[in-house]
Amino acid sequence: MHYLPILAVSLAGTSLLHADYFDDTGYRTLASELGAALPTGAGVGVTQVEFGGPDYLPQPGTGSFAGNGLMAGKTFSAKSGSSAASNHGLAVASHFYSLNTNPAAGRASFSPGITAIDVYRVDAAGTVTSWAYEGWLEPGPKLEPLVESRTIQNHSWISTGTPADAADDNAALRRFDFAVKRDGFLAVTGVNNGTSAVPSLMASAYNNLAVGLSNGAHSTGGVSSWLDGPGRQKPEIVAPLDATSFATGLVSSAAAFLRQTANAQANPNAIRPETLKAILLAGATKEKFPAWSRSAILPLDGTYGAGELNIANSWHILAGLEQAANLTSDRPAFAWSRVTLTTASTADYLLTIPPGTAGLAFSAIATWNRVINDSGPGNILIMSVAPLANYQLALSRIPVSGSPVTVDQSTSTIENLEHLYQRNLPSGTYRLRLSLASGSNVPASIAWRLTTLPHRPSITITRSGVTDSLAFSGLLTGQAYLIQSSTDLTNWSAAQAFTGTSPIFSWSTSGSATRKFYRLAATD
Repeated sequence: MHYLPILAVSLAGTSLLHADYFDDTGYRTLASELGAALPTGAGVGVTQVEFGGPDYLPQPGTGSFAGNGLMAGKTFSAKSGSSAASNHGLAVASHFYSLNTNPAAGRASFSPGITAIDVYRVDAAGTVTSWAYEGWLEPGPKLEPLVESRTIQNHSWISTGTPADAADDNAALRRFDFAVKRDGFLAVTGVNNGTSAVPSLMASAYNNLAVGLSNGAHSTGGVSSWLDGPGRQKPEIVAPLDATSFATGLVSSAAAFLRQTANAQANPNAIRPETLKAILLAGATKEKFPAWSRSAILPLDGTYGAGELNIANSWHILAGLEQAANLTSDRPAFAWSRVTLTTASTADYLLTIPPGTAGLAFSAIATWNRVINDSGPGNILIMSVAPLANYQLALSRIPVSGSPVTVDQSTSTIENLEHLYQRNLPSGTYRLRLSLASGSNVPASIAWRLTTLPHRPSITITRSGVTDSLAFSGLLTGQAYLIQSSTDLTNWSAAQAFTGTSPIFSWSTSGSATRKFYRLAATD
């Protein structure tokens, strides 16, 4: 039991005015915290795929060449042949890996330490150097995609597609998912600007991370009906920029920033694309979007996905290190895990909200890959789509006595991710459970964050004759409370027990003319 100070503190998110997107995404807060230890993306090799004909490079060149100006110290590999500078390519690169880390001075990135960049062109004609054809994705009839040696692959281009393109688009998306699982790179893909449908390529893949805009001015809704997994929600995350191409570059920059920290952990599970994807999504914030919502079968919001990129939250989740499942001890409030379950098995993680505090925000994401099987000999790719693993997430509160009580669950059957999000959780012990309904032996990564703050409801007391009337506000739904009374501030007796069903509660009692004191306790 914990006695609650009579002081009101709002549990709602605070709205602040920010100077730029480095504030909005938590970068400056983290930079102040980490100082010289702030990652820069150093040691992380990346790939940038641009649409262009013929120009696609951020700066002019051919073969392997050195950058200059804000790209000084970068080594570009022109994978699709020589090119003059592409304004679009330069703008994406500036948000992805330029030396500028001050948005006030222009387009800025989180990862100025990136120095090795492969750049490809996609063209509608399907030339031999096009990334989408012989340049990488389909190097020859039925050949596997080329091996991706870089760790982040950015796609700030789209192809809308029509039902007539179903066979080609599905083949491209399957090849893409196959390569992500085979090579272990994080694929970051943009959706379209405006209110058009979700593009077929490359946002409609499974094993990617699709990016939209914080202002909601991007294509939304489900994957098209003629593609594998129709109805899956895209985008999965948004960023505070004015074009999806640049937002995609910024999310790729955040991924490289995190990948540097993951590399330093020397843990192969930390660098997996599913892990980085889960960490980026679990760190995303919803406070800017009052209408943000999800349900058990629709784990993402229809416009904003998991929310707005927050690099500070995601870095702290990664820094919380991998946690073992199915233990009885508490797990850190910010952390992650990777498990491989068999059908009907579970992985449990215990989290505690201490007495006298409340869970301001809890976010958990589980992600896993779609599996494309290959029955071809050698590097011949003969694809078949395996049934999608059906992981599920649930959050339960574990009382002192009795059975766990389900607080929230995510049970989509079409997505390869699940998401839980709760605000204003009462104190107590919680069980985060990942379970597998079907599809054994597919690894899943799970990431979570739990932010707490003191829980201090307010109380007002009025007296009429011998009747005391108490009014409480700032209460938590589901929290058990006990009103206690005393005549001497030493000996206290129970007056009324109740469980919060809304932020307010009123109670009256009649007694003698003797002066009384009251206090409120949170009980489990």
